[in-house]
Amino acid sequence: MKKIVLGLIIGLLGFSASAAKIKLDNKAKAEIIKTLEANEELHASFFKYDGKNVETTAMKVSKAMGNISNKDVAKLLKHSKMMLTKIKADSKRDENNQNYHMVSMALIHIMNKYDLGEKYSAYRCPMVKKKWIQNTKKMGRVHNPYAPSMPHCGGRLR
Repeated sequence: MKKIVLGLIIGLLGFSASAAKIKLDNKAKAEIIKTLEANEELHASFFKYDGKNVETTAMKVSKAMGNISNKDVAKLLKHSKMMLTKIKADSKRDENNQNYHMVSMALIHIMNKYDLGEKYSAYRCPMVKKKWIQNTKKMGRVHNPYAPSMPHCGGRLR
């Protein structure tokens, strides 16, 4: 009997956690997914770090954010668009890392607030104390964009 009650409690907690996310209409969800897809390119550009490519892909993410028509989501990403403009080819990598981290934090907030499916997850590296998003369907292993010396350091956030 205790096992049944415990199972029900765990099931209800899991259901309530997933039910807490806000559902979006198909258009808004697709626009946010396009932004996350552009962010995938930016995430990848940090691995073969070339400042020019990092800047170019940051502008793609900014453009995708600009195409989001949901006013609430657009408002949450307003600061991120500004941070993306600070990612420059001639900036130090640490500066670009910090700006990308700030953008990632906003995108993680969007993922936590809205139901966007299971394709993307948030990750964190305790060594550099930064977070990012990666496509879990394409990458089963951690791909830390911030620390070239430890590309698989970190873990998935729950």
